[in-house]
Amino acid sequence: MHSLEKSISQNIPQNAPIIVALSGGADSVALLLALHSLHINLYAAHINHNLRSAAISDQNFCIELCKRLDIPIKVYSAPVKQYAKSEGISIEEAGRFFRYRYLRQAMEDFAIPTAQIATGHHQNDNAETILLNLARGTGLKGLCGIPPNNGNIIRPLINITRAEIEKYLSYKNQPYVTDATNAQNVFTRNRIRNQILPELAKINPRIVQNMSKNAALLRDEENFMAAEAAKIYESVSVASCQSQIVLDTIELEKAHPAIQRRVIYIALQNVGLVNITSTHLHTVLQLLPSKSGKRVCIQNIVAQKQYSAITIQQNAHEKAPHYSLAVPSCTFLPELNANIELSFVSFDKKNVILHCTKLFEYDMVVGSLTLRTRQAGDSIVLKSAQGNFTKKLQNYFTDQKLPQQKRDSILLLANGSNILWVMDDKNPTSAIFSHRQKYSNPLWVTIWSDAND
Repeated sequence: MHSLEKSISQNIPQNAPIIVALSGGADSVALLLALHSLHINLYAAHINHNLRSAAISDQNFCIELCKRLDIPIKVYSAPVKQYAKSEGISIEEAGRFFRYRYLRQAMEDFAIPTAQIATGHHQNDNAETILLNLARGTGLKGLCGIPPNNGNIIRPLINITRAEIEKYLSYKNQPYVTDATNAQNVFTRNRIRNQILPELAKINPRIVQNMSKNAALLRDEENFMAAEAAKIYESVSVASCQSQIVLDTIELEKAHPAIQRRVIYIALQNVGLVNITSTHLHTVLQLLPSKSGKRVCIQNIVAQKQYSAITIQQNAHEKAPHYSLAVPSCTFLPELNANIELSFVSFDKKNVILHCTKLFEYDMVVGSLTLRTRQAGDSIVLKSAQGNFTKKLQNYFTDQKLPQQKRDSILLLANGSNILWVMDDKNPTSAIFSHRQKYSNPLWVTIWSDAND
């Protein structure tokens, strides 16, 4: 058995069908031949990116090779250039999108849902990826390079150099196709491959192998850190759902900054943020030492400091409730699943559930009454030992330590910008409108629901 085949045999799952991503280049051809020599239950998929005049020739090469080796093959045509233009992404990104899309499609077309998909990534590819990530700015995960496997994606050649692959193909006397664009240094990866790595090899001829070993070591570090961050996330996440996560800042601040960043990453990921950057993490972490109420926005995500917690949630733009209330009247409130009744006489209905009753001096009401959520400029009149005083509703909420999301949802009985009643179920507060013990024109406001509901 050839050394390359022996190395591959140690990095593939046993007794599982494998679909090779076959481009016709040296890497994928060597992978196909080696797996064929190992008598694997083998299939192939070729994706024509339609970017070069030689694309059809490459496609036909792959078909003929599979025919000679008696390997089933599926061929797919991808409109890479058009997709890149319509989505505003690079040709490389569009190509990768279609490659993995059609490789998954091949699993369905071959009717082998348990198949592993094998790509031809090798040590040189890994080194290029690490340098590319380093140049663009990366954390530990980016320095780990290309993983040997990711779900059902396997990379049996990841510990093999490009030189070893070409030597194996020579040993097999097997031709392959060469993409002429690989020599064009207009692409960043090509410049790394053709210019930077050769220069680094002058410093150390084993630069590619050493980078691969370092990546394997860093991958262990990354896996450990990820596991620790997951544990801390579970301990500091005091509330969690698909659209909102609440983190305990007191406990989070006890963690190392490296773990804090990872915890925030998990939280942002769990509320649906994609393409998370170090800037996003730094932006949210700045809330830790901030005062309560400080908030930041990242795309469609809002993060806010709320006393000893950070709330991270999707920025839902829901229509705020707003009811105009006549006197007298009775209005059903779906938000409370109850009725609000305004009357000049005390509430005396039978067979109902009485939730709360408030009494106000109607002569002090100017204009109409509304039931709504808070607005800028709202204030409320309160009582103290020194007498009655007016307080901004925002400051009242702060004194009561109400979470931001609750402030935006609490219903208020309002007379213009004057708040008569803060309908907080835990601390219902009504305004003071008169110094008199008895109101000359009392207004009864009652919340009730049908006992039969």
